[in-house]
Amino acid sequence: MSEFKNMDTQNLILHPDTDWVKIDENRIQLRQPDGTHITFDKHATDISNALTALRSTEMNDVSVDEDIMKQLKELLDSKGLLVQEDYSSVSQFQRLMDLHGTSAGKIDLESIPTSITFLGDGKLASLTKESLKKSNIKITDNQDSSSLIIAISDQEDHKFLRKANATAVKKNQPILFFRWAQRKFVIGPFVIPKQTACLECAYKRELGSSLFPDELKAYSTGDAKNSPSYEGGLVLDNMASALITRHIMTILDGNYDLAGPSNIVKVDPVYLNIKYSPILRLPRCGVCNNTEDKPKRTIREQFSAKA
Repeated sequence: MSEFKNMDTQNLILHPDTDWVKIDENRIQLRQPDGTHITFDKHATDISNALTALRSTEMNDVSVDEDIMKQLKELLDSKGLLVQEDYSSVSQFQRLMDLHGTSAGKIDLESIPTSITFLGDGKLASLTKESLKKSNIKITDNQDSSSLIIAISDQEDHKFLRKANATAVKKNQPILFFRWAQRKFVIGPFVIPKQTACLECAYKRELGSSLFPDELKAYSTGDAKNSPSYEGGLVLDNMASALITRHIMTILDGNYDLAGPSNIVKVDPVYLNIKYSPILRLPRCGVCNNTEDKPKRTIREQFSAKA
């Protein structure tokens, strides 16, 4: 009983992204932000009044059945649909992310990144910095354990991206890649050293499965100046800002199920096609597979293996 009394004194309100519809005189449907709606077969008017009262702490002139209100609060609280009154000032995307993210999808880190460090420059880097500032995300020049490195390129600059990947893995620092390649926005992988596949794993696996390995190898080692660069424009700039900001917010919030480590996401801005390519960690990756501390095989073992 005291639990519900405390609930009444906490200025709790209905989640701002929740609504309801009265079907008829008896039935009412509570429509949750995640799409799992609940239909009540009776007390439609009383439930509607209770939900209206919960929409704001200032709704004091609505007649509410106390027993209905008590049961409704218990249900809403179990669904995470009762929030503090000031929660309505939180950005709508952050609120939706809080509902969709799951703790089971989180990967353990010593500490979740709290700031962003940039590697690379160009139009995409400038757009991302501006968008993150508007979202009140901290940007720092210090590459320490509390920052997430964002490696950004206006083209598929393999040399730059590979170097950024190797440096981050060596320093045990999480890194996210964002670039414009083959007329698409490419996000990922989000690399957590010692836990997920790295960019080199992705390149090696792509090369290994290619029907034209010689051509792909030449492309991945060629001069980046020959690759088309991102030019932008109203539509592309807004899309780029939204895509990378969304991804960064999921990481800083600890929602790694939404951030998708070990995934490369390619977004076609014309057809709005989104392709997710999962990457398995390469056992013999020369970057993220730590072989320095492993004991070397003896001469006898090597001869035995050949025999």
